[in-house]
Amino acid sequence: MSQRNSRVKVGVVGCGVVATAYYLPYLMHMKEVELTAVCDIDPVRTAACVRLFGARAAYHDYYEMIAQADIDAVFILTGPGTHFRFTMAAAEAGKHILLQKPMALNMHDANAIVDAVRRAGVKALIEPSSSSPLDPDFVALRALIDAGVLGNICWFTLIPGAPTKYHIGLGGNPYGNGAFYAEESGGMLFDFPYAPTQIVTLLGACRSIMGMATISVPDHRIVPESEYNRFLAQATDPDDANYWDVVLDLPRTEAVTMQAPDNVFSLYEMASGAIGVFHVGRPFHPVLPGTGGGGLEIYGTEGNLIFGGGHLASIISSRRDLLPSVGADGWYHMPERGDTAKAAWPKPTPGGFNYYHQSTQHLIDCIRNDCDPLLNVEWGRHITEMMAGATESSCTGRRYTMTTTLTGLV
Repeated sequence: MSQRNSRVKVGVVGCGVVATAYYLPYLMHMKEVELTAVCDIDPVRTAACVRLFGARAAYHDYYEMIAQADIDAVFILTGPGTHFRFTMAAAEAGKHILLQKPMALNMHDANAIVDAVRRAGVKALIEPSSSSPLDPDFVALRALIDAGVLGNICWFTLIPGAPTKYHIGLGGNPYGNGAFYAEESGGMLFDFPYAPTQIVTLLGACRSIMGMATISVPDHRIVPESEYNRFLAQATDPDDANYWDVVLDLPRTEAVTMQAPDNVFSLYEMASGAIGVFHVGRPFHPVLPGTGGGGLEIYGTEGNLIFGGGHLASIISSRRDLLPSVGADGWYHMPERGDTAKAAWPKPTPGGFNYYHQSTQHLIDCIRNDCDPLLNVEWGRHITEMMAGATESSCTGRRYTMTTTLTGLV
């Protein structure tokens, strides 16, 4: 049902780093939204969110918030291990949903979420929206590919790079055992759906996967959770409550064990016939400047598309007539946008694509106008299967054939 003329009442579960740095500051400024409730098992965090962002009520039990709070939608910003049961409860209660990545850790849960959302008739947006059809730059690149600027796609690679100098962030996330290290996190692959999202946005649906996964570095040290609580308790500016600004410089005094794969190769066969590889892992040392990959590279019979090198993306093609412009070096360069498609590092540059903000606006618009989000549950399920399939293939040693597709969605 359309809510075109009324404010959307939102509840947020999970008052962690992405909530306080990105979603809550944006929600509090939206005229179409009423920030009705926040929920977290830690009362220090809910108290800070009420104080900073003006939430009307605080809960410490998610199911109590779903049952009692006067909300139309819930933003599920908790650790991956809670996503399935929290999403099912929201759908069954008739609440619209924004679900932080990953959607699920296996296909049983992903399929159940799709069925529950469709049965309830609620809107659900599955993160991330970076590098997706919600990003106009990627829509423009997909249009060029569809027009034939690359010809027939032969192969592609996506090997994320590393800094060229030593950085405290090398080796893994500095906080968040449940989100990044524990078994219920799914490991580093499930923290990085940006890659399959980018591949599918530009090249269409995936057909099959071969995967290899292992735990290469079991022992890590992170910043204790108490430091985040200390940061929130002292924060005074709701528009500048980004923990990333300080956590990178804090001492890592808590020992944790990596319980899910941290080194994963996925070999994708796309429905178009193109094949390519994606790797996720955390480098521990810098790379030599000018080397080390760092972005998606697509190779075709008529041209190549390369991300990085000081530009969002660049294309060289024998079909110059299809390119918006061609520089003296023979390439069309799409300008860099500041916060790029990753949108997970400290302060996004004004004017860049901030996926947290764009997703929030898109879901609220879809609720008010009664339309399905572009990044709906079927989209999220396909991206999830590209990760779950790699994990299964790694365990069985056999090719995993996709059970989902995206006909009509990309």
